[in-house]
Amino acid sequence: MPELDRRLADLTPEKRRILTELLKSKASTAREERGGVTVTVDTALAASAPEPQPLEDLSNPGAPYATKVSWKRFYDGVSAQLNSNVFGQFSYFLNYGYKPDGQPEYAAAPLPEQYINKNSVKLVLEVIGDCPVEGKRVLDVGCGRGGTVHVFQTFFKPASIRGLDLSSTAIQFCRQAHKRKDTTFYEGDAENLPFEDSSLDIVTNLESSHSYPNIFRFYSEVHRVLASGGHFLYTDTLALQQMASCIRYLQQLGFEVLRDRDITRNVLLSCDEIAATRMGAFDTRNDQQLIHNFLATPGSQVYEEMRSGRWTYRILKLKKQS
Repeated sequence: MPELDRRLADLTPEKRRILTELLKSKASTAREERGGVTVTVDTALAASAPEPQPLEDLSNPGAPYATKVSWKRFYDGVSAQLNSNVFGQFSYFLNYGYKPDGQPEYAAAPLPEQYINKNSVKLVLEVIGDCPVEGKRVLDVGCGRGGTVHVFQTFFKPASIRGLDLSSTAIQFCRQAHKRKDTTFYEGDAENLPFEDSSLDIVTNLESSHSYPNIFRFYSEVHRVLASGGHFLYTDTLALQQMASCIRYLQQLGFEVLRDRDITRNVLLSCDEIAATRMGAFDTRNDQQLIHNFLATPGSQVYEEMRSGRWTYRILKLKKQS
């Protein structure tokens, strides 16, 4: 399967490493046959998760199906474990967070010194930055447990908010935790967005795209669903060369780069402060190396890739040109 191998090799950043660890985890494993592909999953992490439904990429029959099935199972398991935690009902955020270091900031909403999930909320606010939100139609792709949606609901007044994620368990949680008339959640694929052309004003994507088998397909979908003049507010950690390629592709699609910020230091400072404490929210049966990488605890490979400068964590503010 050379195409599958090539696409897997393209998953250079953070969670490609997690996927590798997931597939070779020392924890008990299960093997499933789906469309002629054998998928290995970590049942210690996903034990309490529901059976994921088969995914079908109608636009590209050769897409790496196994990768999407594995990520869906992984995040179903993550959300199921958080649901079982005593603080699960308040566990909205999975991002690494942002800690100020004296450099210029762009968040329109200030945060009190003491604020629950302050670092993660701060990251979302920095991604939204000074983009006008009031009265806008907003979509958060890779919404997870609804952290970014919660920030939009709390600090801004958009006309409508939509959240989309591959994880059934996360979407079920969101529909209970973030109920509002202006907010709707969808289980779906970032590479095949179920929205009409030019139907949205703002699309956000935080710390999620590196796990997409075809990141360029995702960018094309964002460009398609955004109205002319709409904004793509985007942050992730990618290998340096991959980040450069991604920015070039976004420009070729017709996005104007309004702001490009390297916030790797801010993310590392946040990981120094909060990553280790988040370990307690997950099942002790999990492969520990896997969870340390997932949370980017100091000393983990993910943390060291960012610290060394081989990976860069950036915020991009992009505008769809007319």
